[in-house]
Amino acid sequence: MISATNLAFDLSKVEQVSPTGFPGLLNLPHIEKTFWRGMTIYSLEDAANHLYVILKGRVKVLRSSPDGQQKIVSIRYRDDLLGELALTGNASRRMDEAIALDTTRVAMIRVGDFWNAARRDPSLMQNAMQYLAGQLAVAYRQIESLVFENNHRRLAQALRDLSDEAARAGESNVRLTHEELAQLIGSTREVVTGMMIEFRQSGLIDYKRGDIRPNLPRLTRFLQENMPLARRPYPV
Repeated sequence: MISATNLAFDLSKVEQVSPTGFPGLLNLPHIEKTFWRGMTIYSLEDAANHLYVILKGRVKVLRSSPDGQQKIVSIRYRDDLLGELALTGNASRRMDEAIALDTTRVAMIRVGDFWNAARRDPSLMQNAMQYLAGQLAVAYRQIESLVFENNHRRLAQALRDLSDEAARAGESNVRLTHEELAQLIGSTREVVTGMMIEFRQSGLIDYKRGDIRPNLPRLTRFLQENMPLARRPYPV
């Protein structure tokens, strides 16, 4: 039987497709729109009838609980896709919301135009499935992390992943507040602030005024040396 953990591991091998991996995506009919920092690109319960490609800037995708608590699902950068759950065919309304972290410009593509093009070009359908599988792998890893890992490991892993994503978008630093990091790893701002002080004192990161510079070799070594018991190999 395939467990959720094994499925997450298998799906993590799926190459995630960026919009540049969708041939001709931006050649489809679209309009471009600019959002300032803090503006909502789409909200919970909005009609899920558009896909969004980030042309410039950064966006946080988040979910909110009934009592107002927020969990950041992901940070998206230039060339990333937003609103991809509209491709599942079961999401007539948004189940998350997207908020601009910087001055952000996006291309808005109607889901109907995408599917019309996909009928003519089956590779679009293949790329869509591959992208959704990659996002599913990310979701499984987040669940596994919340269940099995402590705050220190979750923060270290998040900083390493964010650094990789920022570098892919041509950025040298991770630019998030302690509150945003807390929402990303499922913790509190006070706990994250304490861990960030520890990480800086240990040489795992350097940061000043919201610009975080992770030391990737040290973060990787930290994660290897602090592996959860559930992941450690049994002695032979």
